[in-house]
Amino acid sequence: MKISHHAVIRFLQRVLNKSKLTNEDIKLGYKFLETETKDIVVNGYKAFFRLPSFKNYRAVVQENTIVTIVPKGWNYDFNRVK
Repeated sequence: MKISHHAVIRFLQRVLNKSKLTNEDIKLGYKFLETETKDIVVNGYKAFFRLPSFKNYRAVVQENTIVTIVPKGWNYDFNRVK
């Protein structure tokens, strides 16, 4: 599964509460999300799944790519993502 740059930024901002991001933060965010999601298989074109280590957050998947990270309970509008 691929991980978008936007998803990494949202993960760092929303889950880890980082407001100022460095390139190193982003690289570590990619590595962490890749490790966390390597065994997850999503069926379908659009889906959500709970992040394994952060049960209060969900990954939004479209076309086999994590497009963003949202808090559990948020209603995500897939029509906004093109």
